[in-house]
Amino acid sequence: MLDIPRRGVYFQVMDTQNQDVLDQSLRALEALSRLAEAISSTTSTDEIINTIIQEASDLTEASQGSILLTQETMDAKFTTLVRLGTTRHEVLVQKMGMVIAGWVLKNKTHLMANDIILDDRFKGLQMLGYPVQSVVAAPIQAGGKILGVLILHTREDEKRFAENDLRLVNIIASQSAHILATAQMLRQLRDENQHLKQEVERRYSFHEIIGRSAAMQKVFKLLDKVIPTDARVLIQGESGTGKELIARALHYNGQRKSARFVAIDCGALPENLLESELFGHVKGAFTGAAESKKGLFSVADGGTLFLDEINNTSSALQAKLLRAIQEREIRPLGGTKTIKVDVRIACASSRDLADCVRDGSFRQDLYFRLKVVTVKLPALRERRDDIPILAQHFLDNFNNALGKRLQNFSAAALEQLRNYSWPGNIRELENAVEQCVTMAEPDAASVEPELLPEEFHGGSALNLQNRLGAETNLTSAVEELERAMVTDALKQHNGNRTRAAAHLGLSRRGLLNKIERYGL
Repeated sequence: MLDIPRRGVYFQVMDTQNQDVLDQSLRALEALSRLAEAISSTTSTDEIINTIIQEASDLTEASQGSILLTQETMDAKFTTLVRLGTTRHEVLVQKMGMVIAGWVLKNKTHLMANDIILDDRFKGLQMLGYPVQSVVAAPIQAGGKILGVLILHTREDEKRFAENDLRLVNIIASQSAHILATAQMLRQLRDENQHLKQEVERRYSFHEIIGRSAAMQKVFKLLDKVIPTDARVLIQGESGTGKELIARALHYNGQRKSARFVAIDCGALPENLLESELFGHVKGAFTGAAESKKGLFSVADGGTLFLDEINNTSSALQAKLLRAIQEREIRPLGGTKTIKVDVRIACASSRDLADCVRDGSFRQDLYFRLKVVTVKLPALRERRDDIPILAQHFLDNFNNALGKRLQNFSAAALEQLRNYSWPGNIRELENAVEQCVTMAEPDAASVEPELLPEEFHGGSALNLQNRLGAETNLTSAVEELERAMVTDALKQHNGNRTRAAAHLGLSRRGLLNKIERYGL
């Protein structure tokens, strides 16, 4: 007589099976939720990979797992960043992973293989001697590009993977792809940023500032003492002598190099805009202030603020600068609250600030606050021994930029460079060398005198004999020379009257009077 189970027992078995499936689905959903939360909360590639492998292994009951990320290099297609399990068979696991990942990459699909050692597709695994039972692998891909391969496996006498395990691994790989791609991109950006930062630090290392003359050696010795400190530095020198380069060297070689270096030309903006740039403003502070804006003091917090041509600031703005330096706090335009700032101040002037104090155009109290250390940069005509090495330095740079092969300057060209008066200093020398390289024939081997700009052939305002000719009247000669010098200064500074006036040692009003007098 057949023993037919009662209907209640049958439904009880079915309910138990359904409950097991439901429990497994809930565990899978919980694991996927944990994975999504964990990998979304970090940008560390290593942490993301660890989390992916841990959750995938727990969910599928795998004994070991790895993620191999693809590389662009030809010598290795994959690199194993993280592995779970024992370390006793690390080399074998890595070799096995390379074989499996290679298959996934070639076929661009997932893989599930039980008894993989006996699988004809992976005959090479038999020689490794690693007791692998079952393997499941899925490509991690985003935007049609495979970023890596997720591999899980069990050993002999352990669980065999099922179709549901493969489905879960595919879901995990898909869920992880974009997060992993973003993390890799962020890591690449951080690496590039670090490289650029190191390049900037190298470029502005004061050891890279060229100069063998006694005058520049004196500057270097002073920088050696000042760079490790937070002392305020006043850099004085004619236009084009490299004042900002010295300020950057102070920053990028000092203890504040990890923060910002911010520079502003105080002569390039009207007073109201300059004040807003320095201290910031709140929304509605003035017409057009649609949004609040941080000032450069706040932007440079923790770093260095370089105030170029500070002699061009008004008395009212000088008073606000004095308070910012003394109290280490600023108040944005239109604001009622002060903001604490920690900024190293470096400033520069092409005019002697002591003269500005004497003529009443610069506050004496601010002057003494700024001149804790004064660095005086010599004009190029005062360091003629440096002209050949500076010229060669610029020649090498522009050769690389313009694809020319000029090796050096001829003896005649060097002689003209040495004898020139250099009213524009190093900046003028750099521009002159750029013109030489630009105008040189592709096969030219050296810079000859004819490649030098016009002023080297008698066009300079200071080449009196050629400029004045046979003029014997002193008044006419002086006027002609003055007209020429004003014209050259305006041309050199691209029409910037403030800079031209500073270059000539005139006030802005004095320059305007001469422009009007000579109809320039």
